[in-house]
Order: sequence, then structure tokens, then C-alpha cells
Amino acid sequence: MIKIKKIILIVSLTLFLTDLSSWAMSPKKSIYKAYIGADMQLWRMVIDSLHAKSNKTIEQEIELLNYEYGYIGWCLSQKKKQVAETYLKRYEARLSKLTTNQTQGLRAAYRSAYYGFEIGLNNVKAPFLGPNSVREAEQSVKLDPKCWLGYVQLGNIDFYKPFLFGGSKEDALKYYLKAEQILLKDAIDQDWNLLSLWAQIGLTYEALDNPQKAEVYYRKALNAEPQFKWVRDELYMNLKKKKQR
Repeated sequence: MIKIKKIILIVSLTLFLTDLSSWAMSPKKSIYKAYIGADMQLWRMVIDSLHAKSNKTIEQEIELLNYEYGYIGWCLSQKKKQVAETYLKRYEARLSKLTTNQTQGLRAAYRSAYYGFEIGLNNVKAPFLGPNSVREAEQSVKLDPKCWLGYVQLGNIDFYKPFLFGGSKEDALKYYLKAEQILLKDAIDQDWNLLSLWAQIGLTYEALDNPQKAEVYYRKALNAEPQFKWVRDELYMNLKKKKQR
């Protein structure tokens, strides 16, 4: 009986390690799965595993930076500031590694997001760090006109900045649509960034009191990924309830 239990344990462990190895070889798919299913525990496991790997290439550092960018944003949206602060320190250290000319535009975009995250941790910093975020976002698209993330940052700045301080949902939409145009040219299958952008464009159209256009983008996201939980169960569902009322 004991021998049988040992065999079962060995087989189970082998299957687990095999699955883990397979998962580790495809972090993009794991992050995508985590995003559409709102499984942030899986998301965190992926970035922790990648962070622990030594001798990462610059491409792997950029990939991981993108995942950390998404995770920190989620933490702040859920008021998990202590966790966000921990990962933001990693994010900043990783950002400092992007020094090649080829990554300057992207680095500026992530730097703009960094200042935004710092403001999210402490709104008192907004008057001091806000201009830095704007400057980096503008520099991003100046250095690389095809840097979709730079346009996303410009859009985020206008979307979340209060109207009294120069915020504009109309301008935010223009930046988001520009980002979409660029991202669609280089988008790969199962890209969480594209789904996120479509959801944000839908939210922006809602903020502009244009539910018809918002529905177009929510449907666009669901057509690409029917299991996209956030849009399927929240954004699109809430929009349909508003239209019924």
C-alpha cells in the first residue's frame, strides 16, 4: 500500500513539473489566460517565476516589464497599494536596464506609466509627478511614432486627469484610437494589451455618452475572446442594463 502511494506521488509530481515546465515556456499564453479569466494569482505566479530567472535577454526584460505594468495597474485599481509598491520597485529597476537606442521610445512610455503609478500610490504627488508623466509620454511618441504604448499613456493622462486641470475624454479617445491603429498592425494572437485597449476605448465612449460606440468595442473584444470575463460579465453587462433603463 505504501509503495502504491509512493508511485502515485511520483507520477503526480512528474505531471505537475511537466505542466509547470510547459507553462514556464509560454508566459504570454499564461498571462493571457490570467487576464481574460481575471486570475491575478496566476498572473503574479508568472511574473514572479520570470523575475527569478537569471541572465534574461533585453527582450525578456521588456516582456516581463509589460506584465509587471499590467499587474501594478490592477493592484492600484483594487486598492492593493502595498503590493503595488513592492512590484513597482522591481518595475523601476527593470526599467533602468532599457538603455539601447532601440528601446528609448518604449522606455519613455513605461517611464510615463511609472510616474502615473507613483501618483496612484499617493495623489499628493500629482502636481509634482504629473508633468513628468506627460513629458515622458510625449517623448515616447516623438522618439518612436509607432510606439502604441506611448499613445496609451497620453490617453490615460487625459482620461484620468480632472477636467479642471486640463483632462479631456475627447483627446483621450483620439490617443487610444491611434494606439489601436498601431497595435493592430503588429498584434499577435491572444494579446492582453489589445483586449485591454478595446475595453478602455469602450469605457471612454461611455464616458462621452456614446453607448452605441461603446458596444461596438465591447463586442469587438468579445468577438476576439468570448471568455473575456471583465467585458463579458461587467462592462458589457452594465452597458446593456443602462440601455434597458
